[in-house]
Amino acid sequence: MPQTLINIGGISGKADAEKLVDAGEALNGVKLINVNINDGRVVITHEAGFDVETFKKLAADLGFSA
Repeated sequence: MPQTLINIGGISGKADAEKLVDAGEALNGVKLINVNINDGRVVITHEAGFDVETFKKLAADLGFSA
């Protein structure tokens, strides 16, 4: 499965990461999300056709910057 790396700002701990993972994994085509809370790297494992802009908007709506 393809993976996409995105840098997300504003993740300050495990609770923030869990919020992003829970919301992101509900998106169509997303299979798995890994968040590095130390540097804000987010790796999304997804099906073909995944829309990265939708994920970035979701992150912004949750209060993060993408």
